[in-house]
Amino acid sequence: MQITDRVKNCNGCEACTVGCKYACIKMERDENGNKKPVINEDGCSKCNNCVLYCPVFNPVDLPEFENFYEYKDEYYERDMAKVYRETMRQLKAGTTTEFVGTLCQIAALKSLMGDKLSHDLRIFPLHCDPENPRRPECAACPFYK
Repeated sequence: MQITDRVKNCNGCEACTVGCKYACIKMERDENGNKKPVINEDGCSKCNNCVLYCPVFNPVDLPEFENFYEYKDEYYERDMAKVYRETMRQLKAGTTTEFVGTLCQIAALKSLMGDKLSHDLRIFPLHCDPENPRRPECAACPFYK
């Protein structure tokens, strides 16, 4: 069973695309504008890594944040899979790294890092806006409070 069958309230965080060791998941917008995973069935081994790293299906605890930053236009179309990979690469190299993301993106990064956040990681949480038509997936996000 795949992530599209198991996770009905996907928030579009893209953790599954990084978790897929066969690179057969890509994100596309559905008819409502929500980012959703699309699986290349020919490449999928049904290993369920995509589900394993999904912070909606396997929730992670997030730290409490006091300050939130505004969601700017430059953040809307970021390739989050690339951002996660680069952040993890820098942390593995021992570099103090900054990560700017929504709560679901922070949860995705934490999930990809084995449910741990490095002390070398500086997190800047972005304010989620479930009313924003450019981010419709925020309305169903379980991390939004």
